Amino acid sequence: MILGVGMDLVDIDRFHKMANENEWLSERLLTDNENMAFMALTHPHRRAEWLAGRFAAKEALMKALGLALPKGIGMRDIEVLPDHWGKPVIVLSQAVHRQMNVPYVCHLSITHTATTAGAVVVVEQRMDV
Repeated sequence: MILGVGMDLVDIDRFHKMANENEWLSERLLTDNENMAFMALTHPHRRAEWLAGRFAAKEALMKALGLALPKGIGMRDIEVLPDHWGKPVIVLSQAVHRQMNVPYVCHLSITHTATTAGAVVVVEQRMDV
């Protein structure tokens, strides 16, 4: 059963300046694992594009969960990392897991154009548990 669908689009240019403000990133948006991946990127536009995609993914998840997202849960409770094939996947913090009342799985797609990053998230109740 689908619990929620969320989508977000962001302008990559907004993230060019933020891509150089590492303190803001580590404190507000990126987990430690995401920050390590981000710091490995060297091309300025790719850094902004990557950051915009992660922001869009996290916003899309918040929209998909709507009121189901517990208060006090922030961007650092949502981690977007590649799986072993390179596909981005959402990993949620233990704080989120403890507060969700049903088993679930999140499906994520991130896309980019030259100027825009977008993400779609589908949250589905797991029926196999």
